[in-house]
Amino acid sequence: MWARAKQLPLAAWILIGLALGAIVGLALPAAGSNESVDEAVGALSLIGQLWLQALQMTILPLVFAMLSTLFIRSKGVASGGRTTRRALVAIFGLYTMGALLGVVMNIAMFNMFPVTDGMAQALRAMSGEGMVAESPPWGEAVLALVPANIVAAMSGDSLLPVLFFALIFGAALAKLEDGEGKRTLVSALTALADTVFIIVNWILKIAPLGVAMLILPTTQRHGTDIFAGLAHYISFSVVQVLVLMVVVYVITVTLGRVPLGRFATAIFPAQSVAFGTQSSTGTMPVTITSCRKMGLSDEAISATMPLAAVLLRIASPTTAILVCMYAVAVYDMEPLTVAMIVGLGFMGILIEMSFVGIPGAATFIAYYAPFAAVVGFPIEFVVVLLVVNVIPDIVMTVLHVTSHATATALVDRGVEPKVDTPIEAMIDA
Repeated sequence: MWARAKQLPLAAWILIGLALGAIVGLALPAAGSNESVDEAVGALSLIGQLWLQALQMTILPLVFAMLSTLFIRSKGVASGGRTTRRALVAIFGLYTMGALLGVVMNIAMFNMFPVTDGMAQALRAMSGEGMVAESPPWGEAVLALVPANIVAAMSGDSLLPVLFFALIFGAALAKLEDGEGKRTLVSALTALADTVFIIVNWILKIAPLGVAMLILPTTQRHGTDIFAGLAHYISFSVVQVLVLMVVVYVITVTLGRVPLGRFATAIFPAQSVAFGTQSSTGTMPVTITSCRKMGLSDEAISATMPLAAVLLRIASPTTAILVCMYAVAVYDMEPLTVAMIVGLGFMGILIEMSFVGIPGAATFIAYYAPFAAVVGFPIEFVVVLLVVNVIPDIVMTVLHVTSHATATALVDRGVEPKVDTPIEAMIDA
């Protein structure tokens, strides 16, 4: 039995930790009714806070390493022939559709089903009552973007000047003449990111314990309000993904000109694998086979599938908008303007496309760190969402695999039958 339990994926263990911590917290006497119990819960909550801070510890080096090599990695992706350029246009077009649809959906959902005070208090408690960044006057805000002392900025509370410096540093690095110095610096930054990913994986291995120790004191103090808040967020995420799925099907049938029955039948095996593995990149061989069953050309598949597998996560901008609007509601911040929401959506596209070839789960916190810096909400809130992201991530992966086939169908409309890369070789890879 224990051997079977050890084979469970980390996502399942995190949910088990969440459930056990919540059950114990609900079973304990309510906060304030027993001093000894309160002291014990306070001691246990330190474990959860230590785990939370350990994850936060990795954000700065990871974000800097990723953003400073963004332009180097993007150069390789952007190179290619006419079909490759068509694939990039299709990918960006699907992203834009997802971002704009996300603006409409999030505004509508938050107006119809707002976050309640009880939900907000419980979510703030679970994230350690993180402090919201104050909004300085616009003149000071502009000056704060450019750090006079980058070392001091890295040790400060705001991540925004560090992000700005990382982008400038990355642009200069891309312009640097090829040579031993450039290769060494790029290798060092890449190694830094890889090393931090190892640390993140170590921290995530104890995530079930950390999550249990975060949820336990929260349920003891706030009861089931925390579940209402987390379920509220999950339902918003899943509804948006399902709407995007319907739109993707419509685009494939109308613009890609693939009959609905053929598309649904051919893509189902890839969707099933995506559901079980939660890896859109790992599902690529099955998705390629599905595209061939749809009758799509080998050239369109060869040019589009590798790019879509590493670049296209169509739900990312929509989810970025959701996280920002949710944080604003939880921390009672100034409501975001429509222009700001649209800007956050396109910011989500650019950041997602910069994380070329890196699994989304590994960069969850690093991905949302820039949004926390721009909007001003505590990064601790993102860690709380990481706990339950395993649930919407399943349906998101199914959507992403489906959208990869959609992008291929769009590219297929304008190509002549010509194979640049053998499909069999791609499947074997």
